[in-house]
Amino acid sequence: MQITLQTPEKIDLITFDPAEGEYVLIISAVNDWDGTENEEQLLLRKLNNYLYFAIEGGLSENYPQSKGVPIRVQIDCTTLPPSLIEQTIAEAQKLLLTHKIRVCINLI
Repeated sequence: MQITLQTPEKIDLITFDPAEGEYVLIISAVNDWDGTENEEQLLLRKLNNYLYFAIEGGLSENYPQSKGVPIRVQIDCTTLPPSLIEQTIAEAQKLLLTHKIRVCINLI
């Protein structure tokens, strides 16, 4: 996989985590973070796209069995994000939690 923040309109991967009982929308960010405002804006666009996909019916349309199942947005990365990006993720998590969608960082 390659970094996909450059394609914020695309959903990178959707899977089901049976251990947690959640549908997982994965953002693949496997290159090193640069911590720039441009990267922050791309991540925000990507997160907004994922939120829209989840709450406006894209997920349930493509995965009917996902209706009523908890959703997680998971950011797969090889290094921890810099503070600007980490702060952006924390703020996004607050918003997504209002829609019962949690966000996590997964170091791979």
